[in-house]
Amino acid sequence: MIDLAAANHTNRELELMLNQGKPLAMFCEEVSFLPNEEIIPEEKFAPHVASGRFVRNEEVFNFGYNERLGRDAMIKYVFFAPASEAWRIPAMKLVKKVLQKTGRNPEELERIESHLLGYTDEEVDAWCNKVYRGTSA
Repeated sequence: MIDLAAANHTNRELELMLNQGKPLAMFCEEVSFLPNEEIIPEEKFAPHVASGRFVRNEEVFNFGYNERLGRDAMIKYVFFAPASEAWRIPAMKLVKKVLQKTGRNPEELERIESHLLGYTDEEVDAWCNKVYRGTSA
């Protein structure tokens, strides 16, 4: 059985990238809440980007009208990847574009995103079982 809490990369992205080869980190937030180092840790990643070890990219997606904001939600995504895994960034951007255009996140899209972020097959199966079927692995 997979312990999803232990498998979660959240708030451990840089550590996992430096020590265990995590291939992609992705951070996002509504632009009105940025900059915020706790949400998108630009300063922590900056030395690794400056050295060429990691690459950084970003994109802002308009997810349409948000009642709470009283305007369109503009979500900024920031991506970091080891230089050798840079191909994952445009792949993840494509996943996010599909989500933006369709407003849907089917299991197949969730699986692609999870694999791009470096989760194992077993972790992805456990996560999808929880999210899409309400069961545990």
